[in-house]
Amino acid sequence: MAEKPKKRPDSLQGQVAGHFLPQPPISPSYFSMLQGPGTNKLTQITLKRKQPPVDPITGTATINYGNLTVAIENFMKLASGGPRVSTYKLFDLCAIALTQLNSYRTTAEPKTVVVISLDDYMEHFGIPMTKPSRDKARRRVKEDLDFLFNMSMSWQEGAGEHARDYKTRIISAREIQNSKIYVEFSLGMATYLTNAYIMPYPSALFKTDDRIPSAYHIGKKLALHFSMTNNQKKGTANLISVKSLLDAAPDIPSYKDVMEKDRHLSQRIITPFEKALNSLPAFLAEWRYVGPKGVPLSNDQKENFDYSVFIECYIQFELVSAPQLPG
Repeated sequence: MAEKPKKRPDSLQGQVAGHFLPQPPISPSYFSMLQGPGTNKLTQITLKRKQPPVDPITGTATINYGNLTVAIENFMKLASGGPRVSTYKLFDLCAIALTQLNSYRTTAEPKTVVVISLDDYMEHFGIPMTKPSRDKARRRVKEDLDFLFNMSMSWQEGAGEHARDYKTRIISAREIQNSKIYVEFSLGMATYLTNAYIMPYPSALFKTDDRIPSAYHIGKKLALHFSMTNNQKKGTANLISVKSLLDAAPDIPSYKDVMEKDRHLSQRIITPFEKALNSLPAFLAEWRYVGPKGVPLSNDQKENFDYSVFIECYIQFELVSAPQLPG
C-alpha cells in the first residue's frame, strides 16, 4: 500500500537545518537531478484534452498513462484543469534539492525533507521580483503542492523475471512559511529516486513558457536522451526520432485524433511541434530534420515535406553549453 499522507506538516521546519538548493554543480546551465522511468512518465501527463473519471464516493480521479496509474485524491477540490507544467517543474526543482541531500544508491535511509526559498523559486522560473508577482507565485506554488500532495502512483519497470512493481505517494507533507517552501517526499518516492538514475537537468527548462507546454515536455525528453549512457556510447545522443518526441509531448494530438476530427495534420501536429522546439533557444542551440542515422533529407523530401515525411524524420540537435558526459 502507498503511504498515507501526514495530516499536519507542522514539524517540517524543525526537520531541516538550512537551505538545500545550491548552485548547479555540473555547469552554470545544468543541475544534477534524480529521476527514473516512473517519474519521467508522471511529468508527461496532461489533462488538457480529456478529464479523468472521478469516483463519486471517494472523490479520487484515476489516470492511466501507459503502464503508469496515477490517483489524485480530492480532485474536484483542487485547482481546475488538473496538474500543469508548473506542477511538474516544481516537482523537478524539489527532486534537484533531494539530489543534493542524499548519497546516490546508498543503503542508508534517504533524507526526505527539502526547503526552497520563494526567492530562489522565482529566480529559477524567471518571475519578476515584485509583490504582485510574488503573491501570484505563492498561490501557484500552493496549488501545485496541493496536487503533488494528493497524488499517488503505481507502475512497473523491467520485463519478465526482472519486472518490478512500484506504488507510492509523491509527497507526504508540504507547507509554505516565512517565504520558504517545505516539501517532504514520501519515503517510497525518496527511496525510489535515490536508487534510480541521475541526469543533467537544463536550468533553462524552468523558464519555458507554460502556455507552450510541449516546450517543457520536448526539452526534458531531449535532455534525458542526451544524458543516457548508451546513447553517448553509440554516438546517438544528439539524434532522436520525431516519434519519440511526440510520445513525450501529450499536448500535441495524435495522428488518429486529428484524422477523426479535421485532418489538419500540419496545423495541429507539425506546427506546434516546431513551435515547441523553436521556443527553446536558451537550451537548444540548433535543430534540424534528418533521416535515419543523421542522413540529410533529399531535395524531394524538403520540397514535399508533409506529415508522411515528417513522421519518419529524426531530429538532430545541439544543446547550449552541453555537459561533458562519459561516452
